[in-house]
Amino acid sequence: MRSSLLVTPFLAIFAIACSGSDDGGGATPTPDTGADADVPDPALAITCADPESSVYGDPGALPADKGAIIKCAKGDRIDKAALEAKARANAYVGKPFTSGAKIYRVLYRTERGGPGAKPGYSSAIVYLPDTPRAAKAPLILAAHGSRGQAAACAPSRLTPEGEYVRGDFESLVLPFVGAGFPVIAPDSAGYANYGAKDNPPSVYGGWDDVGKGLLDASHAMRKLAPSILSDEVVLAGHSQGGHTALAALALSATYSVSGKIKAVVTAAPLWLPQRTWASLFLLEDSYPFTTSPNPNMVNIWYHYTHGELLDGPGKGLDVFKADKRDGIKKLMDEACWAARYPALEALGAKASDIFDPVFVDSIMATASSGAACPTAEPKKAICEKWMARYLADRPKIEGAAKDVPILFLYGNKDTTIPPDRITCARDKLKLDGAKMEWCIEPDASHSDPNPGILELRADWAADWVASKTLGTPAPAPCALGEADITATCNPIPPNE
Repeated sequence: MRSSLLVTPFLAIFAIACSGSDDGGGATPTPDTGADADVPDPALAITCADPESSVYGDPGALPADKGAIIKCAKGDRIDKAALEAKARANAYVGKPFTSGAKIYRVLYRTERGGPGAKPGYSSAIVYLPDTPRAAKAPLILAAHGSRGQAAACAPSRLTPEGEYVRGDFESLVLPFVGAGFPVIAPDSAGYANYGAKDNPPSVYGGWDDVGKGLLDASHAMRKLAPSILSDEVVLAGHSQGGHTALAALALSATYSVSGKIKAVVTAAPLWLPQRTWASLFLLEDSYPFTTSPNPNMVNIWYHYTHGELLDGPGKGLDVFKADKRDGIKKLMDEACWAARYPALEALGAKASDIFDPVFVDSIMATASSGAACPTAEPKKAICEKWMARYLADRPKIEGAAKDVPILFLYGNKDTTIPPDRITCARDKLKLDGAKMEWCIEPDASHSDPNPGILELRADWAADWVASKTLGTPAPAPCALGEADITATCNPIPPNE
């Protein structure tokens, strides 16, 4: 991990957002300057001739169809050797790659979360393998993790602001591409054309907001390159992206997906009770801004982005003190995941310095301990509204989703989501009756360069996916399984 802010095992709940261990970006491409540089890719069903900048700009009038491609920009080709070199630079230790890829960026129609069918759009980076795993290969939908919510933080843009957390996403995506799978990695709705009217920021941990965008990427890929795709879909994510993948699986019971979800790969997923972030108020003295910046930023991102989408433009600031709102808005518009945030430190020393005291008093006890909401208004209404949101953001896996195999990857030396927290995710999935398979690494951490669970097992996960979708032999079982996560779920906050 690039930083670790773990204070004590008991307080490890807030280390989950402390490292630069969630995803970012894609491989640095090699120029496509060969004889076929200007020859249309035969895999494409549409023309990709838009400038790359247009993928992140105003989409104009939105088409009606989910997944309809609004803009498509051709990127460069990255050959097998360069793709593998990029992965190994991130501490990947798996088998050699068998494919390079052509890279595209698209803007597609999706739908935002919350009540109603609010139109939206999402940018994404696409990798089409030049040596596919099969003539018709299953589609990988790759979910990004924590990055910050501002325009410059979009994974597919490969901006300097996102460099701090790029390696982890590459460790998820590149081994799948290198193993011959087509991959689309959405930025989530809200990053492209950031700040425009009717385009709230991506909602951190908002299960249906991120879930819809991931599922609609399947429709976009069917429109982009249908000839190379089978009818099978795989959801994959690491850390906060693992939450997105599981949320999308739950959502698929009621929301359309192009193809059949055959498997889910979730590595150290942030499938925790989302009241976790509000519980920070109880322990704020142990997590000042100077030494524990990212737990506090996640607390801000979660509440601000939910307010912007669900309560209306500008309402994300309602949970903050009036004299801090301008500074919070600037922070939201500019900050990407980093080791420190001087602009945050300028606003105060700890969470209660910036959040509205009525909001804190309304939710703190209920979020952290499960106590009943206050009975007096306005605290009663505030508490009930936010507790409903926390609960909704970790939906039940039920119906047909219970039959989809879920590969749960985890390293027992993970201090970002430590064992007494990952067991909360495990216990919830088991309670739901999800179809679980396990691969536990005794010496893996959350991410590179330690190495992380994906650096050690992403190639194994690709072979596991092939066994579920293409009928190839399953990889040899991992030495450790679910029983080797021996901790119990920390009871603060309640594991609802």
